[in-house]
Amino acid sequence: MRGLIGIMCFLLCVGVDAREPLTVIYDSGDTLSLEPYLPKRAPREEVTLQEKKDQLPFNLPITTPSMQSGKVTVTPKALRYLQRPLFLVGADQDSRDWLVEKREQLIRIGAVGLLVEATTQKDVEAVLAVAEGLRLVPASAEGFATRLGLTHYPILLSKEGWEQ
Repeated sequence: MRGLIGIMCFLLCVGVDAREPLTVIYDSGDTLSLEPYLPKRAPREEVTLQEKKDQLPFNLPITTPSMQSGKVTVTPKALRYLQRPLFLVGADQDSRDWLVEKREQLIRIGAVGLLVEATTQKDVEAVLAVAEGLRLVPASAEGFATRLGLTHYPILLSKEGWEQ
């Protein structure tokens, strides 16, 4: 019976905030506190609405050191592991112009994009405005860019290879 009461007390206390004192339902005299076994919670920091707006879900600057804006030659290469076409762009004017030119095609083929170079939040917002209707994630592409030997963007990667 004591075991059952202990389990019930534990289940009741798991959902209780650790800062609140525990309520004793039954004490047989040899009852032990659950407090040492409960996770310690850090004090909550109050965040204002403006601070939430200012926080970005990514870190700036976004860099891909092995890549820069420039011309890309069409390269046929089997990229069978690529489930969807992927495009890489920067925040520079050439990349934004390329996005304007290719936007409808990218939407039609279901391409997903990476914003691989941006220094400020305004850069990110400018590219996102041009890429309306496309999924574009601000992130470095350093890992696979070096493995594939990619040196320039904007670029479109597909199962057949890459092109600009």
